[in-house]
Amino acid sequence: MTQAFRALEVGAKGLDDHLAFMETTPKRIRVMFGGEAIADSTNVQIMFETKHQPVYYFPMEDVRMDLMFATDLSTT
Repeated sequence: MTQAFRALEVGAKGLDDHLAFMETTPKRIRVMFGGEAIADSTNVQIMFETKHQPVYYFPMEDVRMDLMFATDLSTT
């Protein structure tokens, strides 16, 4: 099922043509780093957004969180 939504930002201009939507992929997606699987899931969502490349979103329980560390980076 596709979940579509319009991106809204308070006071932002030029977002009239901005569209983002999430879609479940039927594929198994595995992320390898240094020869080790750090994410492996059959429940991945793909986010498609205007002017951006598609991005995979994994459920946290399917990611090796013991190999992750916090950073100051954030997105909206």
